[in-house]
Amino acid sequence: MAYITTEELKAFADKYPDNDTLLQGYCDSAEQIIANYLGYSPEVQEYTTSEYGLGSRCFALEAKPIVSVSAISADDTVLDLSTVKIVKNSPYIAFVDEAIFSRLIKYTVTYTAGFETVPQQIKTVALQIASLLWESAGGNLAVTSTSFADSGSRTFQSFKPDRFLDTISFYKMIKVSY
Repeated sequence: MAYITTEELKAFADKYPDNDTLLQGYCDSAEQIIANYLGYSPEVQEYTTSEYGLGSRCFALEAKPIVSVSAISADDTVLDLSTVKIVKNSPYIAFVDEAIFSRLIKYTVTYTAGFETVPQQIKTVALQIASLLWESAGGNLAVTSTSFADSGSRTFQSFKPDRFLDTISFYKMIKVSY
């Protein structure tokens, strides 16, 4: 994972520390939080999904967008790649002849999925979360302070990255139960 960099994080937060070691950890953590939320890493990579069919015309894969299918087999029989197609704008494949993925057969699909260029909206959310993690390290995150004469009060509020993640819910994977 590396679709946000420490240089981008420094520019985003408008802070320029001398040591990037912690910043790389914040970037990596933010990308992992996003991958956990989406259900897949948004970067292009190869996957293998092996599941029994559901008795339907479509077979769900584990990441999107699907770039290409490099191999498919039904139980131990290798299938010709020309017999399957990627269902446009979805994490599914289907047979060209609209045949059913049988419940009695285990299908194994090797494919490439993800974005060649991670969408800016996802990158921005990653930078927001990395910045949130960075800011929380100083202990001043979500602290409100009110002063009354010689005494002051400090209130800590819970602050989670959820408000940022909601903006990329369009990219979230909807899991199919097998």
